[in-house]
Amino acid sequence: MKKIIASAVAVAFAAPVLAADITITGDQEFSLQDSNGASTSALDGDFNIKASTETANGFSVSADINYDTDGDEDGSSSLTISGPFGKIDAGDTSSALDAVDDVTDWGYVLTGGTPNIDAALLYTLPTLVEGLTLNYSMSSETNYASPASEGDGFSAKYSAGDLSVRYGIQDNKDDTEQQYVALTYSMAGIGLAAEQYTTTTAAGVDTDTDSMSLTYTTGDITLAIETQETSSAGATSADVTTMGIHYGMGGGVTAFVENTDDEQDATAETTAVGIAFKF
Repeated sequence: MKKIIASAVAVAFAAPVLAADITITGDQEFSLQDSNGASTSALDGDFNIKASTETANGFSVSADINYDTDGDEDGSSSLTISGPFGKIDAGDTSSALDAVDDVTDWGYVLTGGTPNIDAALLYTLPTLVEGLTLNYSMSSETNYASPASEGDGFSAKYSAGDLSVRYGIQDNKDDTEQQYVALTYSMAGIGLAAEQYTTTTAAGVDTDTDSMSLTYTTGDITLAIETQETSSAGATSADVTTMGIHYGMGGGVTAFVENTDDEQDATAETTAVGIAFKF
């Protein structure tokens, strides 16, 4: 009788779990880096647990939980609800700008990307025009586990074949603002991307970060380059060129070599050699 009761209790607790589809994904990355003769090693990784289910009225609901290799919460954990109204992602999620940015950021270690931050809520509207995606985000003053600028964001992405155009704006309560615009194109193994990220202070001072990238993939090898220039009030503070070679070894494993150099900083040259595993 005790065994029967124990089995019944176990089934009662297991039933809600079995009602959801659960997947585990992640990545681990190790690199050796040399910065003007100073060597360092770096390990970076995380894993993601995602559970998804369908409600009785047809809504899709999923939960994302992310952890880094130290067992700490790794950001981007959220609860997502989607249906005919679109999709709502709530928690520590992408802002509207963050949902469409980083089109030049091909590297594992040394490429720049853009510094857009997370939001408390991201709403993706239902498809109104084929190829068009519209996003709205809301950020609170203190956002779960990540820093955020309290305010509202909007972004749009339009894709037509191999071409995409992206735009976003974040309007913050402290009278600061971020804007983003990008263009991508791909053809026969070649990828071209350009983006501009502009931050505006409460005093109206703009800082522009202009990035461009070119990638070429043939077989298991990808050759890539990214240039990134940051300027404000006519003065350039960074002029960075990053180059890399990535070799896909199969099974989600990639070996890579990347090198970056800043013409504005003679001590900024860095070379990274490493291996990454994505599962």
